[in-house]
Amino acid sequence: MIVNILIVALIFGYSGWMIYRHVQKGKQGACAGCDKGKSCPAASMDSPLSCSGATASPKR
Repeated sequence: MIVNILIVALIFGYSGWMIYRHVQKGKQGACAGCDKGKSCPAASMDSPLSCSGATASPKR
């Protein structure tokens, strides 16, 4: 009985922790919360999909 309660508590605790982490990363924004960091091509300033908020100048 105690083992069952412990297992259920661990499952709910882990689920709560994952939801908390997800919400915190969502508040940081797309690139700040991403695990790929600087290796993502969309995070570079030259990319039109840049997450930094700055837009790349159009090529003429």
